[in-house]
Amino acid sequence: MQRITRPLRKPTRVLAPIVLLLLAWTAVTGLRLVDPIVLPAPWNVARAVGGMVRERILTDVALTVARVLGALVIAAAVGIPAGLLLGYRRRWYTMFEGPLHALRSIPASALFPLFLIVVGVGESSILALAAYPSLLVILVNTVTGAMLANKRRLYQAKLFELNAYETVTEILFYEALPNIFDGIRTAASYSMVLVIAVEMFVGLDEHGLGRAIYEYQATYRIPQVYAAVIIAGTIGILINLVVNTVQNRMLRWLPNVHE
Repeated sequence: MQRITRPLRKPTRVLAPIVLLLLAWTAVTGLRLVDPIVLPAPWNVARAVGGMVRERILTDVALTVARVLGALVIAAAVGIPAGLLLGYRRRWYTMFEGPLHALRSIPASALFPLFLIVVGVGESSILALAAYPSLLVILVNTVTGAMLANKRRLYQAKLFELNAYETVTEILFYEALPNIFDGIRTAASYSMVLVIAVEMFVGLDEHGLGRAIYEYQATYRIPQVYAAVIIAGTIGILINLVVNTVQNRMLRWLPNVHE
């Protein structure tokens, strides 16, 4: 009996808050406690999704997801190797630690005018802005993971006379993987927020989920605004789910990774 109930516990814990939120939302709108212009009924939001699909929302979602994934790929391709190198050469990291944390403290949105000047106006500036904080997060997490590597394994690498490249790729990379995935998970949230913010307020392109949210709000299509926001949240949940799935499969050798 326990084997049957255990797999059901996690979905129940995940779905229970969502169900309670929907019930509260339905009660508030059904009793007219809030003006429908401020908070439309959930069935009106669900009905709006059909019209949004017939319009352009699928194209907007696909474009936003592509931008988020593109920023993550750029950040990981640069941040992971650089983080492993700095984690291996700790003296180098002490040189760059201060500037790195200083850059992390600067909001990426404040640097957007500089990105427009340096990178130019267009798709590249959106990707650069989203990749910038993601790269810093992944890099710092990778350095932390490399520095926390098992000393015995590093000692064994010296005994087997592994060179720097072999030590980094065969020892430090796997030791840092848990921290790398933590960085990717956080970076995905940053990328999602920045991409939607740029699409919404800067308006470099007429398409994108952020641009759709802005246009729905500007035309007072409130159910569509809520639907688009829910879609954005769902995309974030799905990206996090994919990262967790890949993490669980790649880190099967770690104890308690599936708990």
